[in-house]
Amino acid sequence: MNKRYPALVLLCALLLPLLCGCSPSPTAVTVGNRRVDASEYAFYLNYNRLSTGEDSGTVLFDEEDNAIAREAALDQILTGEVVRLKCEEFGLELSDNQRQALQTAKEQLIESLGGKADYLNYLRQSCLTDRAYDKFQENDYYSALLYNYMMTDSESYYTDESLRQYFTTHYATVKYIFFSFLDEEGNKRDKEELQNILDLALTISKSSPGTDFDALMEQYNEDVTMTSGFPIGMLEAASTEHLATLFDLEENQVSQPIVQSDGCYVIKRCPISAGYYDENQREIFLAACNDRFEQSMAQWKTEYPVKVSAVVDDINLSNLTDYVK
Repeated sequence: MNKRYPALVLLCALLLPLLCGCSPSPTAVTVGNRRVDASEYAFYLNYNRLSTGEDSGTVLFDEEDNAIAREAALDQILTGEVVRLKCEEFGLELSDNQRQALQTAKEQLIESLGGKADYLNYLRQSCLTDRAYDKFQENDYYSALLYNYMMTDSESYYTDESLRQYFTTHYATVKYIFFSFLDEEGNKRDKEELQNILDLALTISKSSPGTDFDALMEQYNEDVTMTSGFPIGMLEAASTEHLATLFDLEENQVSQPIVQSDGCYVIKRCPISAGYYDENQREIFLAACNDRFEQSMAQWKTEYPVKVSAVVDDINLSNLTDYVK
């Protein structure tokens, strides 16, 4: 009997994880059947530290800082893994050309940094491992695969009738009256003037439904861009601070005064012309597709079991670099 055989088996067992590129880092988060190791979790934690401007490892982070970063990191991990899971379910895979493009981009990065040693140093500074770098580069491709799949599916999902229904609930004409907190010379109005502005805005917001809002606009509005109202979609309104509550209003309803840093707004939601649909159908379809994709992602993220391992409790904004390996 060959007595060296057990030693050979042991050696192979030790070498196999290295040859297969397996992670020496423990599992931190499991989404469905997909595992995210502690080093990848540490990267996300670091990313959310950097995004808040805290880019120094010597900063003393409090519990709130850690809680905010943990919540953001977990949501980003969940999103990325759900995208992969849905691609797997729909049979969506990266093409050979896409994989080659990823490899070429990596080689170009290494060359631009000055070689493999500088590349590894770049990874350390970014709280990245080589395997995590490869995965993150793939993420954009998988997201695009899933989005394009949903776009194609939406071609049949949205009939003319359902798209028109989407249009009626997600588009409106907006009108508003803007009262500036600055006078004509650009100086801040005094306390009495500011109070008069707020009182007038409140009076207008409480005016009867039959009040001529256009006449009030002409009389009081200080925004030269607002003349007769303009069409707007729900997504655009949501990202515009003083219009964010537009779709909380019923048609022809006037809002309460909306106080911003530059002044006070009173907005009115008005019906949108039916002709706008015919002239902008493709734009409306794309907006509907984006909405459907976001809503689908939100739903999918609730459908997979998520397990957070105990090691996550040990990783924080002050020691995360210890887990990048």
